[in-house]
Amino acid sequence: MFLSIALMLASFSGISAVGEGDNKAVQGQIVSKSFELRYFSNAPKADGETDFKGPTEVFDTEQRVEYLHQYAGYAGHFFNDPLWDTRVVTDEEVRAAVAELKPQPLPAVRRRIPLTDWKYLGSRPGQREAEARELKTWQRFDGVAVRDGELVFTEGQSAFSKTLQEQKWRMFLSWRAKAPTTRQRVSFALSKAAVVGFDENGRFFYKTEGRDVAAGRYKAGTWYRFKVEVDLDKESMRYNFYVDGDLRADFVPLAKPGDSVDSLTVEGADGTVLDDVWGVGYTKSNITEDSHTRDVPYSIETFIDEDFEVRPAADGFEKTSYDESEWRSVPRWPYAHGGERYAGEDLYLRTSVQVGEFERAILNLECLDPAGDIWVNGEVVAVVSNRHPAELDLTEFLKPNTSNLIAVHVRPFKVERTMRHTPADMHTGWFAGRISLDLTGKRYIDDVFIYTKSLGKNATMQVQVALSNEKWAALEREVKKSSVFSGRVDVRMYPWFPRERSTAAATATFPVSLDLGEDFVLSESFEMPQPKLWSPETPQLYKVVVTLEDEDGVALDDYVTTTGIRTVSQEGGTFRINGKPAMMNGALLFGFRSPLDRIAQWLRCGPTESLVQEILMLKKMNANMARMSHHDGPAVSINDPRYAEIGDQLGIMFQWATTSWVRTASPWQLDFEGLPKYVRQVRNHPSIVMWQPGNHPKFRSLETAMPWFEKVYNTIYEQDQSRLICPTSNVDRLNGPSDDGTIGKDGKPAEPIAVWTAPMITRGNMDNATGYGATWETLRKWPYPKKWDGEQGWRATGFKTDYLNSKERAYFNFENEESAGQPNWTLRKGKPSYRIRSYELVYDKGSLGRNLTVDEWRESQAWQAFSAYEAIRKMRWLDYDGFAWCTLRGGGNSATYQKPLIDYYGHAKMSFHTVKMAYQPVLAGSENVDVVYGPGDKTPVIVMNLGKEKRVSVLVVLRDMDGKQVASKTYPDVTLPAGRSFTKLPAWQHDLPTTGYYAVEYTVMTSPE
Repeated sequence: MFLSIALMLASFSGISAVGEGDNKAVQGQIVSKSFELRYFSNAPKADGETDFKGPTEVFDTEQRVEYLHQYAGYAGHFFNDPLWDTRVVTDEEVRAAVAELKPQPLPAVRRRIPLTDWKYLGSRPGQREAEARELKTWQRFDGVAVRDGELVFTEGQSAFSKTLQEQKWRMFLSWRAKAPTTRQRVSFALSKAAVVGFDENGRFFYKTEGRDVAAGRYKAGTWYRFKVEVDLDKESMRYNFYVDGDLRADFVPLAKPGDSVDSLTVEGADGTVLDDVWGVGYTKSNITEDSHTRDVPYSIETFIDEDFEVRPAADGFEKTSYDESEWRSVPRWPYAHGGERYAGEDLYLRTSVQVGEFERAILNLECLDPAGDIWVNGEVVAVVSNRHPAELDLTEFLKPNTSNLIAVHVRPFKVERTMRHTPADMHTGWFAGRISLDLTGKRYIDDVFIYTKSLGKNATMQVQVALSNEKWAALEREVKKSSVFSGRVDVRMYPWFPRERSTAAATATFPVSLDLGEDFVLSESFEMPQPKLWSPETPQLYKVVVTLEDEDGVALDDYVTTTGIRTVSQEGGTFRINGKPAMMNGALLFGFRSPLDRIAQWLRCGPTESLVQEILMLKKMNANMARMSHHDGPAVSINDPRYAEIGDQLGIMFQWATTSWVRTASPWQLDFEGLPKYVRQVRNHPSIVMWQPGNHPKFRSLETAMPWFEKVYNTIYEQDQSRLICPTSNVDRLNGPSDDGTIGKDGKPAEPIAVWTAPMITRGNMDNATGYGATWETLRKWPYPKKWDGEQGWRATGFKTDYLNSKERAYFNFENEESAGQPNWTLRKGKPSYRIRSYELVYDKGSLGRNLTVDEWRESQAWQAFSAYEAIRKMRWLDYDGFAWCTLRGGGNSATYQKPLIDYYGHAKMSFHTVKMAYQPVLAGSENVDVVYGPGDKTPVIVMNLGKEKRVSVLVVLRDMDGKQVASKTYPDVTLPAGRSFTKLPAWQHDLPTTGYYAVEYTVMTSPE
């Protein structure tokens, strides 16, 4: 029944569009295309809404696996990804997007100096001495010498063998090498398991099963980066060989079978050069196949790291006389140091800045993570003990008209209290956020917050300007001048993105008066005519210039920021952007980025390219939202302003966590001191539409939870009244009352709690009808609420339906489905996560009837994809306000977590495609989750629309597994109402001559005018 790949490719040549002969009467541009796989049966027991697995099931276990087999085959060609090996976003796309990002504009009156040219050193006590001792062991080898930080072969032919810490499972070793100018063989042998090198004929080579294989040409005297990944698992006994990142040997059998690698043997000739030898070993955890403790499936340890240099001492790094010539320039800014390779190393940073004349100097610090200290010209100016953003007064420390040294020390970090998904490498990167220097007068603007208060023909903007007056009147007694400052604040908004304009689109001026030492907040509104609104689809941005002028109109200071004109609301219980019904559809960002040796280093501070890549992945998936959920201990996420700046321009909404975020355990772990500071740091960014500082902390009871809930709300609302606030994303764990607060969890009348229905409070949960081993009955009966009972399984409880039907508040699915799908194992051969099963594997038995094997990874992906699509489609017609899949990209549990939609290395899993399909603004499909159609069944057809009113035609086509059309039905001239609408069409009665698998394709096209 299942076709070969070649035959399928031929059969599905027209699957992505309405093919010739499908229905010639239907024409128009395709708005949406989707499919469902159904089995058609002539058995009466198949009538009604049947379960995939559950009380109304028709399939047995192996028939369910066969269904998934068929699904994978059809889906591969429907989505044009038959091998399931497509990179979602290419490196070229990332580079192009980064190049198009506009940097934040600089002020014109105050002098802002971004500090980006830093040098750095990583060092821990005793490390320099240990490096000197290790270097001597290399110098003892005959025929080689250490020269200028490189190991050079000095004799005609020589060899040495370096003992390594014994590796018994999986490992990699990388190094740089330069072949001698005379073509002579140079080999690098990892014990006898892997042998690679330069041969005498000008080619790279590797050895497999005792024979040499040529692997491309090299140039003598040129540096090359070699990398060998060895898999000594008894089921593998293979290795990969890379040159400058290009795979030259693809998981080939070992040169000679062995149980371990414990040495590096190098045979070279005069002129061979070796440098930067680095090796990492992995040790498999001693856990059973069905264990639920697979959070740390293997350990990670660097066993060699040699650059043939001894790092300089850090003592006196803060002094201007210190010699930094051996320090390295930061490869990117901000730069994170960390990972187990650099465990325990303090990070030292130095830069110099010329400031000229100034009255007041402020250092703007995004954060020191986790803590550290800052020095200016050899004096300590701040000892920072937390991750909060800060403004440090350097007025008394900087010297005018000369070069000033700014030195920063960042303390190392290690996660002490791990949680699920934390990598095996617990040395999370430590870093200094972006730093800038502001030079102002003594009368200055301290902060600006601007947001859209209301929208009509014009936009009403609300601006809050914090002002300070620290300036004494000159010669006050002689000139009789008061210490009171009188002047005005001028506000101007200029179009800035995507096209910048020099003419202000709106202006407003407000008089101000400040006493000496007074801190004053001006809060006023003004009109913006004909605004260009920000939305994920049209990310229009304005530059806001706020200028403080004296009574003569002389500009004393200015503050420049960017923002978008948009409102966030939930009138009628529907999430809205700019007053129009919308959805927040996307996924969680965990921060676990590839490659594995950077997974901890980049967790809290990744390269800008990585951040952009994640946003582009979401955009490719028809998503418009990212839920920030960077896992780094029970109570730490991130508040990286770069995400917001990127989201503003690329068009993504954020459910923002802040660094105060608490994942689980006690909610009182939340950093209430830092929370308002984090909100103020990013609140001008329109891409942030919701504050969500709690994931699913554990509450003892509603009574003990509500003081925390109220404190979170009040802390945020005091700083920002323009966004939704959801203190915890799992209302089930809160044991909350009904939507209006009048009925308690026990069903009895309750005294309403004011904060429960406070302005901008919204609702949400982690609704996973098909995850965690649930049977299909859960989805079929949804939205009956569910809660896990250890003896009874999933049982009804709560107010889910009440929240969904609320006319006051939206309701979001903050972690939807969480069904698991194995990765394409062929894409990670030689990696430590190869064929390592996640703790999620036990879910298969509950949902399918048995656990799927590693050879059934396609069926595993099909289950995740199929169940995800069916669940999201149903929840859409139940009128959810949005979905956040957990999680977007693999990396959790040291790259073995199997719920993500994209694998750790950036390849789309099948579920990526089906979730993308479910996120289409217009979506047609069946209004049930019936898996097997019986002889009496009809297909209830529904079309969901998000956006403007549309006139469309809907074509439903049945295809067999060869891709051949066997039946069709057309619904012409269908009007889809504007907003978030649901249009039911007459049910389709199908009369097929044979039983079997059929794909039901739904194509929505614009109707001709």
